[in-house]
Amino acid sequence: MINRLHSIDKELKSLTIILTTLIVCFTSLNCFGQERDTTIYLIQDIQPEFKYENSLNTPDACKKYFMNNFKMPKILEDNGYHGNIIVSFVVEKDSSISHISLTRGMGDALDKYVLETVKTMRKWTPGIVNEKIVRSRFTLPVSLRWLYGNDEEKTEKNK
Repeated sequence: MINRLHSIDKELKSLTIILTTLIVCFTSLNCFGQERDTTIYLIQDIQPEFKYENSLNTPDACKKYFMNNFKMPKILEDNGYHGNIIVSFVVEKDSSISHISLTRGMGDALDKYVLETVKTMRKWTPGIVNEKIVRSRFTLPVSLRWLYGNDEEKTEKNK
């Protein structure tokens, strides 16, 4: 009986050591021994991309996305806003966006609606540095012409 208790005690000690080692390993490292990289890159070898409908590039895709998805509140339509609102965010490794913030705004009410529209821009292609997918800072200038549903080229031709 005493031998059996000693045997169980040794097994418990071994399991405790193994479990402690695993906990330390997984809390300090990401999966499979790779360190977790939380760096946000400002310059990338390949920049993040946003694709929408049949757009040729990210600026065109963002313009089309805003023209199709932003709904200008009636109360703001005739306020004479013009220029750009600048939004900054992080494109994560999993293609989502986070840390959305306003770099330059036009007014609290309008800015709020622009930020809400940016939050709905799902599935970006993340940036790449040294052939690795990385977290990337992206700055998006949003033309107020898009918000009024105008394509800049059409607006310029009509002047």
